[in-house]
Amino acid sequence: MLVRVQGTNIDLTDDLYAFVRDKLEDCFRMLGSLNRSSVQVDVELEETTRRHPKELEDARRYRAEANVTVPDRLIRAEGSADTIHQSIVEMKHRLTREIREWRERVIDQRREGARRAKHELGDEIEAEHYEGLGDDYEARYIEEIGEFGPESEETT
Repeated sequence: MLVRVQGTNIDLTDDLYAFVRDKLEDCFRMLGSLNRSSVQVDVELEETTRRHPKELEDARRYRAEANVTVPDRLIRAEGSADTIHQSIVEMKHRLTREIREWRERVIDQRREGARRAKHELGDEIEAEHYEGLGDDYEARYIEEIGEFGPESEETT
């Protein structure tokens, strides 16, 4: 996992870098067994200089932003607060939620593909299971699936 930390209008100390790295490790527990060598993280820590804030988020003094590149997706989270440590913690919570949602979406897509394959191949596998077992089993199989059951005799 490649982590790049950038500071704007702020001095990056070793303690601050270690704090960011520690909070990111908490977030990446949500990745589970994903290979982390393909994950890239860009973190920007900023002391804002806005004099006329338009929104509450703009009025806060410090801002932390993280861009996480995972396979086929860019996940972004931002946090702002009155201290740099609070903004990093807020960013961590938002990033954790975004990573969890992405991971659940990936798992759901994988399961949906497996369900589709099972549904498509299930009939063929079941038919192969009953082939060549004898007349008794074939008759029971025909009764079970009901598609090839005996045709009803018409009384005239």
